[in-house]
Amino acid sequence: MTNTITALPGAMPPDVTGRNKLGNTAACTSRIGLTIDEAAEYTGIGRNTLRRLVGWGKIPVLRIGRKTIIRADVMDYFMQLNQGRDLLECEQVRAAD
Repeated sequence: MTNTITALPGAMPPDVTGRNKLGNTAACTSRIGLTIDEAAEYTGIGRNTLRRLVGWGKIPVLRIGRKTIIRADVMDYFMQLNQGRDLLECEQVRAAD
């Protein structure tokens, strides 16, 4: 049995090590839930900015104790919804409900 790594449509193909050209593992983009750190790496948005957006209620999350989980599809939708907006201005950011 061989393990193969498949990328999501639109994702950069993995190289021999299983990492795509940006250095992210292909498994990171195929997971359903992402931690704040993983979501920051996935989107390029800073960790503190993501925490602020979660605090403002703009990104829905699942909390398990101290851990915060964000669905990957919600992050994709949030990015499309807020393209061209200043994410540091609460009034400009649309919530990904």
